[in-house]
Amino acid sequence: MILSMTICLGVWSVVANLLPVVAVIKHEQLHTPVYILMANLATSDVLTGISYVFGSGTTLFYVQTDSIPPNVMARLMFTSMFLSGLTSAYSLMALTAERYWFIVHGMTYVSNVTNDKCMVMIVVIWVWSGLLAMQPVFGWSCAMRVDEGCLPIGGGLPHSYVVLVLVFVFIPMAAIILLNMGVLWCLWKHVNAITAQEAAVGAPSSINRKSAFTIVIITIVFLVGWMPIFTRMALFATDYLSLYKVMVFIVLNSAINPVVYGFRLQEVRRSVARLFVNSNGR
Repeated sequence: MILSMTICLGVWSVVANLLPVVAVIKHEQLHTPVYILMANLATSDVLTGISYVFGSGTTLFYVQTDSIPPNVMARLMFTSMFLSGLTSAYSLMALTAERYWFIVHGMTYVSNVTNDKCMVMIVVIWVWSGLLAMQPVFGWSCAMRVDEGCLPIGGGLPHSYVVLVLVFVFIPMAAIILLNMGVLWCLWKHVNAITAQEAAVGAPSSINRKSAFTIVIITIVFLVGWMPIFTRMALFATDYLSLYKVMVFIVLNSAINPVVYGFRLQEVRRSVARLFVNSNGR
């Protein structure tokens, strides 16, 4: 039951998150830092969906054949899942930093936050996340998943690697929370000044404030989705079944994000709708 639900959520996550990514790529009016970084976050959610469709489908196959997946397969599944988690965390941090710069330092926003700098940041995020996530495949892993001092997920992860994982996930999480607190404080204290900043950079009134609150919602959803598994890892839980069950929250997070985009951001909603209108030749 859980595997089937995870596969369905994974398929939805892939399809629903691809739509805003394609919309940002296709429509020039969305070629701005905030939407580029948002598309990057959606791309990591696409990866999450693919990872869970592949992982849950593979697990379902081994369950039905009453066999155990080899350690190589388990490590690949964990690597793809962890890669999606790292890219989501760092992508959300970059997106939150962009909103923080606009809200708090709006007068210098145009000169300091550009599309090119955002693209460089995206490349750094994916390369750095890939290097961290690939360590079990490169050999930083246990010989057996049941070895002492190892977590059973990912074919067996040594506690030293788990600590590294938690440290480099905690850093962006802490930064996201602090940046969001700064954004909300500034929004509350300086509403009139923010309106002047929007006028200075030619941004439509209230849209950027709405996008800032949207990122706060996405942050809350992200924490709800990823904190259970990271908490279990921090406690060095050895119950494989309980670890697997809390992973459902991860793909649920990726499935909810495109719904948040659609309800909160009218420009994204319109651009996605135009994809279907254009495809029908209207």
